[in-house]
Amino acid sequence: MKMQRSSFSVSANGSSTGLSNGASTLRRHLVCHLIDDSRNLHMPFFRLIERDHNRDEFPVTFCMVQSPGPLQNPKWEVKTPAASLDVVPRWKYPLAVLRLARLLRQKRVSVLHAHLYEPTLIGLAAARLAGVHFVFTRHHSDHNIRTGKRRHVFLDAWSARLADQAIAVSEATREIMMKVEGVPGNRITTVYNGMDLLRDPPTEAVERVRVELGLGAQPVILMIARLHEEKGHRFLLEALPRVIADVGPVQVLLAGIGPNREQIASQVAALALQETVRFLGRRQDVPELLALSTVAVLPSLAESFGYALVEAMCLGKPIVATACGGIPEVVGKEAAVLVPMANAAALAEGIVQVLRSPTLARRLGQAGRNRAQLFSTQRMLRGYEKVYQRVLGL
Repeated sequence: MKMQRSSFSVSANGSSTGLSNGASTLRRHLVCHLIDDSRNLHMPFFRLIERDHNRDEFPVTFCMVQSPGPLQNPKWEVKTPAASLDVVPRWKYPLAVLRLARLLRQKRVSVLHAHLYEPTLIGLAAARLAGVHFVFTRHHSDHNIRTGKRRHVFLDAWSARLADQAIAVSEATREIMMKVEGVPGNRITTVYNGMDLLRDPPTEAVERVRVELGLGAQPVILMIARLHEEKGHRFLLEALPRVIADVGPVQVLLAGIGPNREQIASQVAALALQETVRFLGRRQDVPELLALSTVAVLPSLAESFGYALVEAMCLGKPIVATACGGIPEVVGKEAAVLVPMANAAALAEGIVQVLRSPTLARRLGQAGRNRAQLFSTQRMLRGYEKVYQRVLGL
């Protein structure tokens, strides 16, 4: 197990006595975030936690289940202590539990905060072994329920019932945990996800991307999502012939990677949409893509939150999305046209409605800009800290 040197010391009761330079004598309660992110997909999220957390009361450390890598990568500039349990095959997870329990005791961690499925299982066992308070964030929605993964659903429920507190990223997720998994409501707190709110990019940068993609005067429909069946690409493609029949040619940009790219590409070919639909892969220029788009679409079948919607709202883009999971909570009543899930006809009607009415598009976009302010990293972290205070009895 490898760990960078810590810059703070912790007292016997689990609260830190202050930074090593003696700059502060305030009580601190060390929070360890446990994650598993070998592909770096979630590293920006944890980088924001490191940047904006409350150092005066809840300094953080990070621990990864797998081998050292992303957190130690200079790309992320993580200056807080970061450990690796150096465990990859699942049959070695009992070893991960023992290593983590030892780490929690050695560092006098006050709260272990786990993210994602496997870190939650490992973290719960290790926290109980070490006598440390345990919370976790439920980032997913009802995917395991819909796909019949009974073992996952059982373990999700088991973890939530035994945790000191579970954090749901939306009220919709909290409802699933209560009604399907039988978790008492007083053990679940809703804390919406946060992000660095996007700003309008320079006009010249937007034009560079427009030229790069060869976009003309046609309306641009942008979908930013993993290429996965639960994101509903199928229904967008089925809706496109109706959209084109009503408003004329459009350009559709699919930004993202995922396991279902081949199936989605096959559907594009079957519908003869090769001249309409572009696969962009993973992009680092999301603000520019949003700036040049006419409407943002997210026809998900399962969605606990929906970061792509917040990004679109930041740039004042009208949204057409399905009324599933946490989506209605993110967009509210004024920032999107919401349609039923798995309904290509309704999706086409919503897109056409926005494309035909610049007034509606502007109204949705302005409402989105205002609403996006609710989902800052600072708001999320203050919500986390209230949970820590509750479990610590502060």
